[in-house]
Amino acid sequence: MTSRIMIVGAGVAGLSLAQWFTRFGIDFEIIEQNPSERRSPHGVILPFNAVREIKVLDLPGGLTEPYFSASKVSYCSISGREIRSAALTTPPFEKEQFLALREEQLLSLLRKGLEKKIRYNTRLLEISHEEDGVRIGCTNELLDGRYDLLVAADGIESRVRQKNFEGQKTLHDHRAPCWRLLLRYPEHGLQPMHLIGPVSQFIIYPVSDDTLYCYGHVHEDVDGVHLARGATLEENATLGPDAKDNLRRIFVRFGGPVPEILSRLGDAVIVPGRLRSVSEACFFDRRIAFIGDAAHGCSPLIQQGIAMALADSRCLADALAMQQLDQALLTYQERRAAPTQRIRRAADAPLNAAAGGQGWTRQLFTALRLRLLGPDNVRAWRRIANERSFGL
Repeated sequence: MTSRIMIVGAGVAGLSLAQWFTRFGIDFEIIEQNPSERRSPHGVILPFNAVREIKVLDLPGGLTEPYFSASKVSYCSISGREIRSAALTTPPFEKEQFLALREEQLLSLLRKGLEKKIRYNTRLLEISHEEDGVRIGCTNELLDGRYDLLVAADGIESRVRQKNFEGQKTLHDHRAPCWRLLLRYPEHGLQPMHLIGPVSQFIIYPVSDDTLYCYGHVHEDVDGVHLARGATLEENATLGPDAKDNLRRIFVRFGGPVPEILSRLGDAVIVPGRLRSVSEACFFDRRIAFIGDAAHGCSPLIQQGIAMALADSRCLADALAMQQLDQALLTYQERRAAPTQRIRRAADAPLNAAAGGQGWTRQLFTALRLRLLGPDNVRAWRRIANERSFGL
């Protein structure tokens, strides 16, 4: 096809789409608002289907160590006592890999061959729909003009989505402040672990033999000001400006490896945020396509964000390579809508359950559910593995 295409965002979704476009001989422009290749302070978790997507992409060299290959995942009480664990080396996963690594390693792999193509320090300013196209304006005037297709790959806070649906509420806030960090911890000897409190959760994923990726969140009261009753902070305590102090106060009663992790925060870069989901998945609107979190961002609690972005990019590129543009967008939506809906439900269900009740009664119910049914993320992975065509 000879259409003029603009990709907004050079994260996992945008870069993987650019790699597929390059393979299919589809010309494109790609812009990124960050000033250069950024050193990400995040870790990423790649369940088996994300690892498969990366292998299908077949980039030179592939993923290289250091990364961590997980063999099991455990769910624990606030004290660190194991409630239930699940092996990741038994059917249907006996031939699969579950990896965790630094986000910058994955981005570096996906950028291979695209280094001169990415227009950094370029911010989208305006978009307007035209007949059979989209007109854009950005901070690089050379790129202004009409495009046959605009692809929003700019994350859950997508600027494209905000401008396209201006005045509409497109994000749902789960009332849960969260924090992410990478922490140096030599010879930790850990496997992935989820520690669950009454209204809070602390997740630990090794990304190498000497580094941990940690994530924590806590639920707020409905007024959005005070932390929920039953949290490990003093009653009705509020969050302060210091992220490290907030982590230490919220998770002070957690056991297992958490006390040692909190004591090692030192110079660690902590990225605060809030858990949000896209209110309603949207794959395209006229000549704007949405992929990854810009299309259907949801809770990270079953670790499917990367896998969904990679599957979106492959499916959209394949459709555009084989079909006329408007038919390709319909095909992309038809293939991705059903699996995306199932994953979104599974990802947000634990948050919705926590919002429905707090305190130790809720924790006892959660522990019983874990013992009987197993971890939410592993049950979701099993369902995905048993689908005939999980990738599309």
